[in-house]
Amino acid sequence: MKLIKYLLIAAALMPTIGYSQTPAPKIASLATLDANKDSKITKEEALKAGMPDATFKQIDKDNNGSISVAEFNAYKSQNNSIARLDSDNDKKISRAEAVKAGMTEQEFRILDKDNSGFITQQEWDTGDWIIW
Repeated sequence: MKLIKYLLIAAALMPTIGYSQTPAPKIASLATLDANKDSKITKEEALKAGMPDATFKQIDKDNNGSISVAEFNAYKSQNNSIARLDSDNDKKISRAEAVKAGMTEQEFRILDKDNSGFITQQEWDTGDWIIW
């Protein structure tokens, strides 16, 4: 009887455990991350914006506790494919996909330069946004 009880509890927790290990990709702009506008992103600023500590450490190549514009751009150039946000695999980000990842409606309109209702990789690359 105890075994069945434990199995039921474990089964109930499985979806929660699985979901928490695979978070949806998040996005942020350089302006959002650099709250005090000093052209560097401190660990505190990054964590406050929701960037995982592991991602911060990956971007902060010189390990000085802040991300420079050069480090930000280097990470962005290597890790900024919109494919991680493109849940329907149509090679563009819909408004719903962008909002789900944390973008505001106003930010979406700014990046959707041709007003198509979608952000293409080319449009994405014109902004100061990163995906983690």
